Amino acid sequence: MKYLVLGSSGQIGDCLVSFLRNKGHSVCEFDIVRNDLEDLRINNNKILEQAIRDTDFVFFLAFDVGGSRYLSKYQHTFDFLHNNIKLMSNTFEFLKKYNKPFIFASSQMSNMSYSPYGIAKATGERYTESLN
Repeated sequence: MKYLVLGSSGQIGDCLVSFLRNKGHSVCEFDIVRNDLEDLRINNNKILEQAIRDTDFVFFLAFDVGGSRYLSKYQHTFDFLHNNIKLMSNTFEFLKKYNKPFIFASSQMSNMSYSPYGIAKATGERYTESLN
């Protein structure tokens, strides 16, 4: 089984990559921290498309966040909303195109309608539900 981990350099992604590799699985890492071309916000990103097309299962962990202090200052900005909507739109489009099974990492905050972070995560949940 070949896995793609979007957000592979993050707190959860890094541990998941190690876990999967220790179990003997093939893992493709994908994270803007590794390479600017691995930016999920890039429209029609051919590198993302190929990574999704060539894997069996996708862990969608990537999101524009950086902890609670970051959220308190940043989540109410245009950039926060725009970045997360773009990265979800681009990624879910390829997941649909190639009909790939995936897990989208949401948050307990997805039911908090007063939080832009929560609304963005709830939007990701709706994308996920729409793709079964």
